[in-house]
Amino acid sequence: MSDDGGGLPARQSPRKRADVRVSDFTLLVRVPGQPAAIRVFTDDEAEEAAKYAADRGGVVVPLPLPPPDGYVVGPDGTLVPAAEPPEPDSE
Repeated sequence: MSDDGGGLPARQSPRKRADVRVSDFTLLVRVPGQPAAIRVFTDDEAEEAAKYAADRGGVVVPLPLPPPDGYVVGPDGTLVPAAEPPEPDSE
């Protein structure tokens, strides 16, 4: 039996930029209170990103985002828990 997806609607648009890979995206536009308005852009689309953000009251955020607290980027690019510092010797 499949789990309920949480009731959130999902809309996936057809690919418009077949020549662009995920690693090419360097800018993210966040629009407060409108999670569906998030869009990503490449360096070449920086002007378009700025216009999109200005038109919608959003903000342009550079990518990649830093890892969350307690994590580091591993050698293969994945997130891994940060190593705990060794306990000081107590004598």
